[in-house]
Amino acid sequence: MKNKRIMIIGGTGALGKQLTNRWDENNDILIFSRNEHKQEDMKRIYPKPLYRIGDVKDKESILRSMYEFKPDVIVNTAALKTVWVAQDNPYETILTNIVGHQYLIDCVRECRHQIESLMFISTDKACSPVNVYGMSKGIAEQMYVNFAKEQTDIKVALCRYGNVLDSTGSLIPVFKDIINRGAESLPITSFEMTRFLITLDEAIDLIEWSYNSPDSHGKIVVPKLQSMNIIDFAKAIATSLGKDDIEFHKIPIRNGEKLHEEMVSSIEYQRVEDVNEKYLMIGYERNNEDYDHKPLNSEFYVMDSEEAYSFLLDKGVLN
Repeated sequence: MKNKRIMIIGGTGALGKQLTNRWDENNDILIFSRNEHKQEDMKRIYPKPLYRIGDVKDKESILRSMYEFKPDVIVNTAALKTVWVAQDNPYETILTNIVGHQYLIDCVRECRHQIESLMFISTDKACSPVNVYGMSKGIAEQMYVNFAKEQTDIKVALCRYGNVLDSTGSLIPVFKDIINRGAESLPITSFEMTRFLITLDEAIDLIEWSYNSPDSHGKIVVPKLQSMNIIDFAKAIATSLGKDDIEFHKIPIRNGEKLHEEMVSSIEYQRVEDVNEKYLMIGYERNNEDYDHKPLNSEFYVMDSEEAYSFLLDKGVLN
């Protein structure tokens, strides 16, 4: 992306920082977030962007920044995303993950003359959701899909992907901290649990592809990912820190947590386009009569232990 005015909502999060790192040199960027301390820290590293305090739950703050900055592209990364936090705070989650998106869509309608693209970042937890976070993101997906249907001059693109390896709240620093403090055992909620994993750079590649694709308007772009057993993930982290003999102890599965995650449900496969070797797109019209297609579920695409270790080594997680 070059020569664009880009507004990143929730821009002080891990994804927002990485987007800024990639786009800062060739674009003008506005970082919109509610955390002044994170903005201060980020400004030391990236002094060029414009920084504005605001909240997706405050429509006027969104509108003021949009009128001031006049963005060509808006990327909404803001979310209340920790599963247990969302479970314990459903009302606040609704305000951020649903109402906040409606406010943004309303603001885009009002400022439509200056905006060419609106991008929404979703999650695999929106697929067949069982927790407040996933349900809220699933509803938000539908809001953007519906908004896209009425658009002829603003491109609306959606991206859905799995757990980001080096994002805020990732298990990597948690496991590393536990091991570095001398623990002989790591807590695991289930020895069978699997997750789809993606790096921040891969997530940004997906976002850029969605932005550039002529066919992604109103569709959910999904990467073709392999999954990993959480035990193999934990063992790889321990091995990288010289703790090959690490043990594991089971803890109760947390409220709202899934054993396996889905990127595309069996029902959604009726609307899937297999666009290339890396991505699928979920449209809003049925084009696939294969009702029996199994879902893109982390249970069915698991790497073996050696593949998992090589994957994490290649992604720089074990460095």
